[in-house]
Amino acid sequence: MIELLVVIAIIAILAALLLPALTRARAEGQSASCKNHLRQIGLAMGMYVADYHRYPLMWGQIDGVSQIWADRLEPYSVLKWTNAAWHCPSYVAKDGVIKMTRVGKEYFVHGSYGFNGYGIARIDDVTNSSKLGLGNTRVASIASESELRAPSEMFAVADGRTYRDIQVFGEGKVTGLSSFIELQLYYTPREETSPLHAKGYNMLFADDHVIIVKRADLLFPPRTAEHWNRDNQPHPEVWAPRNQWAVQN
Repeated sequence: MIELLVVIAIIAILAALLLPALTRARAEGQSASCKNHLRQIGLAMGMYVADYHRYPLMWGQIDGVSQIWADRLEPYSVLKWTNAAWHCPSYVAKDGVIKMTRVGKEYFVHGSYGFNGYGIARIDDVTNSSKLGLGNTRVASIASESELRAPSEMFAVADGRTYRDIQVFGEGKVTGLSSFIELQLYYTPREETSPLHAKGYNMLFADDHVIIVKRADLLFPPRTAEHWNRDNQPHPEVWAPRNQWAVQN
């Protein structure tokens, strides 16, 4: 009996030692898979831009057809965005919501990836924000291929900031919007969760490369503001007041 207890104790100790390593390995695997998803999105976007010489609209009507950016990339992609396999594995594993809902006249798109429609500007500042991102909700805001000053330095698509929305989806459901509205720097009344990949977000740049950017850098304007904008300038004149930043230093 004593020998059996010793063996059980040894097995328990080994399991405790191995569990963190297995957890890290799984997380790294999910992050690698997420980066591959973003690269596929980047390839689809590259084909779209090659055909239309402009970037997709984040949300809105073009030629009478109302779609989100991911719908416009669908002809160039194997999967539709409503398929869970299109999204970040970490997001799916945490019961991320993948659907479109309507509240009154407003539509909300929930998914793991966001599109840089507005750039660094506040989303309620439509005049200044219209020419910073890749294209928000107005056709006049769409960036042409030639307007990107530094494609290798501009955010295009990325992990969205995730949050718990207890009122709408029930406690424990993690949701994210498929636009950079939730990835930007400003206050949201929902409970924000930690990034899906360690301390940062996987970011697809306009030239199709993907890297992870720490939350402390991504959400602090002085460090990354120029990467949001098509002219590769920080535009501090359109930043929100500092007390609204998600990262303060």
